[in-house]
Amino acid sequence: MVALMPHGSCFLWNPWLTSLHAVSDGLVLVAYFSIPLLLFLNRQHIDAQIRPVLLLFAAFIFSCGIGHGLRVWNIWHANYWVEGLWTWVTATISLCTAWHLKSRVPQLLNTHKDLVATRELIEQDPLTGIANRRGLETALAALTYQPTGMVHTLVLIDLDGFKEINDTFGHLAGDQMLQAVADVLNRHIRTLDLAARIGGDEFALLMVGCTPEEALAKTETIRQEIQHIRLPDLPRRDDAPLVSASIGLSQFEAGQGLTYSYQQADAALYAAKQGGKNQIRVASVAA
Repeated sequence: MVALMPHGSCFLWNPWLTSLHAVSDGLVLVAYFSIPLLLFLNRQHIDAQIRPVLLLFAAFIFSCGIGHGLRVWNIWHANYWVEGLWTWVTATISLCTAWHLKSRVPQLLNTHKDLVATRELIEQDPLTGIANRRGLETALAALTYQPTGMVHTLVLIDLDGFKEINDTFGHLAGDQMLQAVADVLNRHIRTLDLAARIGGDEFALLMVGCTPEEALAKTETIRQEIQHIRLPDLPRRDDAPLVSASIGLSQFEAGQGLTYSYQQADAALYAAKQGGKNQIRVASVAA
């Protein structure tokens, strides 16, 4: 019994107080030891440039874990010199880690900033400033990880008569038209929606949490605004629109495949083209 009693008077031989400190420090020790273990198990994914920093960090965490183990040990034993010396070791490792990080942290943060900027460029259409096909696919893929049951709408838009703009007035006028269409889309979507240019004169909208029936009124407004676009450098052709838009809508759910939803919207778009253009078609929902 005497051997099981805690050393000194600070715990007052209280088993609950002793257990609290022993278990708490023991759990911290396990947590601290698990972090270097995880780094070791995933060492093949660590870039060579950051490996020295992670090694120092792992050593610091491991040393902290040993320190908590010595605190548990000293509940029953008075080896405070050992605990003090190990605290000195931990302090030395932590200072070395901080010194090494002083020069590396700005570099790592700038690298992360550059990666974010590069990703934005990769997923953005440089002409119109809206997302490109890759950006749309990334957004669609993100929705597949959300809980099933929420319905979204995928909208595909193809411009009617755009080729004539390019052939008659040149590609600069065509670029201005594409930018004007992108501006219409941006003005009529919510902040959680996404507008994308997915090909020459093809656009797409991802309307989050919106059924095709609910999206129909919004896309009708977009269709009407597109056919009223006027470019200052192009002559007016009476009341005839410079371009119009054929639009296909399909429902998109988290449980459905990306390919299936896209094919449904594309089939609805094709039906709008075949039906006379400048109109909206909604894909039927599979039972």
